[in-house]
Amino acid sequence: MTLSRRDFALTATAVTAAAGSAAVAAFPSILLAGFGDKEPITATVTGATARGYPKLVVEGLNGIVREAYPGSSITFKPSSPGGGLVQLASGDATFSVSASAPEIRLAAEGKAPYREALKGKIAYVMMLNDNQPLHCIMTRAWAEANGVKSFADIAAKKPRLRLNLNEVGNLQATLGGANIVMQVHGITPKDIEDWGGSISRGNSTAAKDAFQDGKVDAFITASSYPDSQLRDIARTRPMTWLESTPAKLKEAADYWNFRVGTVPKSVYAFLDHDVEAMYQWTSMCAATATPDEAVYKYVKAVHENAERARTIHPSLAEMSGEFMARNRSGLPFHPGAERYYREQKLLK
Repeated sequence: MTLSRRDFALTATAVTAAAGSAAVAAFPSILLAGFGDKEPITATVTGATARGYPKLVVEGLNGIVREAYPGSSITFKPSSPGGGLVQLASGDATFSVSASAPEIRLAAEGKAPYREALKGKIAYVMMLNDNQPLHCIMTRAWAEANGVKSFADIAAKKPRLRLNLNEVGNLQATLGGANIVMQVHGITPKDIEDWGGSISRGNSTAAKDAFQDGKVDAFITASSYPDSQLRDIARTRPMTWLESTPAKLKEAADYWNFRVGTVPKSVYAFLDHDVEAMYQWTSMCAATATPDEAVYKYVKAVHENAERARTIHPSLAEMSGEFMARNRSGLPFHPGAERYYREQKLLK
């Protein structure tokens, strides 16, 4: 089957001069400064939870900006990828990280779980990573007992499966990950239960803990690779990759404007061949009311210190000016980010 994206298509929204004139009123804490000076900025960055690697990414990038513009007050406010976009629209934050296609598209359109359309209130700043494959892992014992190597096998054989998926509120991991990959194969979470199996919920760490403890037969989650926790588990719990055909992966990836790539067999000892996977991207967004200077300086600092940014966390391994300027979100660039990218000839 072919999934239409028409209902979700986003129209790029021009940022008007009125947004710029309203910036000081909406964000009184942000210092308006020149684009080329060293005056500090004040901003709040959200979108990451209080624990985990996204917080590490935020704090690392914020540190780069503080050093580039001494005296800057850039604070971290815990939230979530989806909740961060709401905080941008309400004026409670300046930047938000970790948002990907599901959060951005649904927020812009005002579709559940969002109560109103945020189109025109949020803008794109930079790509943060595009190197997180969707890990679809099952125990070798369960796979061999049920004759399962792929999602197509599950759809055909309807085995009893204890499957762990992420929390419903994590739109990237559910709508943008497990749900869409299962959907293109004609499988739903309800099918798993109807076939005598079960669906449990938890974040990526909880999923791998349950897998290690023998509480689930398989899990689906996106993470950078190599996943150190998964490598550790593989030493005591034999596992294998739940595969998809390239055509089905492309159908799933195209729906959210993700990509299909290869996970080399050298990454994990349990792989005996390269596998194809859907790779998700995440981004940084800003409130459209944020002054251009603040966004310009944040982007400039990260770009000029891209080598250092790449050392913050493996998820930032591709950080560069060209990479930062990639935009697959459907949102317009924030004018401050666009100005910097055009000055650097990173946008045509």
